[in-house]
Amino acid sequence: MSGMTRRRFLGAGALGAVAAALGNPYPVFPQGKTKTDRIFRMFPHPSMPGPSLVYAADEPGDPFPSSISLRREGIVVPADFGNRRFSVNLRWLVEGFGYVWLSADNGGNHYSLADFPKDGPLVLNQEFARSRIVRNRNVLGRYRKAGGRFSSEIQGLVDLSEQLFEDSSGAGDEEKAARLADRALLYALSAGEKIEMEKARQDILRHGHPGGMKFGCESRQYVWAKSEEFTKRFAELFNFATVTHYVWDTWYELFEPSEGRYNWGIKDNIVNWLTERGIAVEGRPLFWFHPSVTPDWLKEKSFDGLKRYVEKHTHDLVAHYGDRVSEWEVVNEYHDWANIHNHNPEQITEIVRLACDKTRETGPAVTRIINNCCPWAEYAARGRMARMDATRPLRSPRRFMQELIEAGVDFEVLGLQVYFPQRDLSDIVRLIERFEALGKPLYITETGATSGPTAQTVLSGRMQILPSPFDWHRAWDQ
Repeated sequence: MSGMTRRRFLGAGALGAVAAALGNPYPVFPQGKTKTDRIFRMFPHPSMPGPSLVYAADEPGDPFPSSISLRREGIVVPADFGNRRFSVNLRWLVEGFGYVWLSADNGGNHYSLADFPKDGPLVLNQEFARSRIVRNRNVLGRYRKAGGRFSSEIQGLVDLSEQLFEDSSGAGDEEKAARLADRALLYALSAGEKIEMEKARQDILRHGHPGGMKFGCESRQYVWAKSEEFTKRFAELFNFATVTHYVWDTWYELFEPSEGRYNWGIKDNIVNWLTERGIAVEGRPLFWFHPSVTPDWLKEKSFDGLKRYVEKHTHDLVAHYGDRVSEWEVVNEYHDWANIHNHNPEQITEIVRLACDKTRETGPAVTRIINNCCPWAEYAARGRMARMDATRPLRSPRRFMQELIEAGVDFEVLGLQVYFPQRDLSDIVRLIERFEALGKPLYITETGATSGPTAQTVLSGRMQILPSPFDWHRAWDQ
């Protein structure tokens, strides 16, 4: 095999990085395929780390476990994959943009085995570019139909991405085609983000600032800071705050050291301080069945025993605060993620319904929030719950919320956590649109940003050469 041919199959350096990063769950296998396997040939950037996960997602965008794997040939879709239409997703280094998750989705149509050419593979670089180019075209069309107007800069980026992709399609040589597609993808990603920024600015100018917008944060810093200046700034900046009630809550003190015995002290102080300043309070969470905050006496409960606990615990907390706490996060991350009891979907729905109904019974005016983490649900493809291997196929937060709504579970607000998503703005807006389609008001309940590119940089105050590419545009900074 010639050197050129080897480069087409990933290149020796890139293959080594991929093999090292993937580890046991996604090994790089010896070359060789059956005649009916389908291939996405990959030409990654020379500095790209090996992907930690390659996963398939269905047409609504929900990941699922699959037999797709990374081999010397590229991403292999085996002949026995089945009839399910899918996209292929992995982190991909785009020079000049970042090391971000991307989806190849066949221009929005998703792939089936029949969509692959009979005479060779698809080139992943081209499929990433084509998928984003088609998305930009569709999003622009939808926004323009709603009255949006966009700059010549955006149109120039769109045109350039489409011209480079056309050049890529006629390049003949796979590697040359891939490099032209990389440039097309860079301009398509840049256009996609600028589309969202211009659309957002137009919406704000057209509709003004939305009334009643809540803006706040977790209030335990009030305890930690011990600073008069901090409390002054908090009241100036925020009209909303959360007060946390993890059962096994070591940030303040153990909140419920034994069943039904509560340490209200610090939490009462914070709620009173917020109420005196006119800051709306959300209590959170009534229930978070995560291994890190669930004591043994709660882990060991039977399903019927847990239902009795849910009724009493809900009543105790909601009644204690009354109208001082206007909103409650009823359950947190129960979408097949924080599920220490390993409940099945029907049991989860029953617990959520019970908790929501008891919250309404105890506090008729309370706003009830169902909170969700990991909104792109990569965990479902990995087959991992929080600190546990899954015993069944897992649901995404979107699927979880859809099934709660279809089951008639009564709540007011759908909450989304968006932490360091390694996604671009277009991906984030598409995610929000998928949840918006469920018909509930949305809160971005949790988010975070670091003040530096690495933990060491933050602690030392000194900039260092980073060992890996930037997640998005450039290094994090204040």
